[in-house]
Amino acid sequence: MKTLKLLFFKITILSLFLLFNSCEKEDMFEGIIVQKLDIERCLPLFNNEPEEYVITNDSLYQNLLTIEEPICEDYALPDIDFATYSLLGKYTVSDGEVKYYKREVIKDDVRKKYVYSIYIKSKNNQRAAISMNWVLVPKLPAGYSVEFAVDKD
Repeated sequence: MKTLKLLFFKITILSLFLLFNSCEKEDMFEGIIVQKLDIERCLPLFNNEPEEYVITNDSLYQNLLTIEEPICEDYALPDIDFATYSLLGKYTVSDGEVKYYKREVIKDDVRKKYVYSIYIKSKNNQRAAISMNWVLVPKLPAGYSVEFAVDKD
């Protein structure tokens, strides 16, 4: 009986260890984010572009193609209806291999701003990652600004 209890205890501890060490969170999007925009595949980051973007019209959006040459042949940016949406982007560098990102945009009517917060959960190693963190949000109201914040763990 004692051997059975010891075996059960060992299996329980091993199961809990595997559960907590094998679970990887998926990227999270909260607040007023409509969707993540994945344009980095064809417009890679080369550290010579601005660190923050608030894109509210098609002219500013198309200007992205002049900052760096797209690496995909015949690349066109995805269509965005700027009468309805704005595009926010924030350049980040992780402190290690990224486990997940948590991105949140909140509308602060008192301060008349959108607050875009990015939390990066990383593994402790030497494989840092860069990301532009593009998100589509409801159109930025007239007179509003955007505040960016990054927190790393």
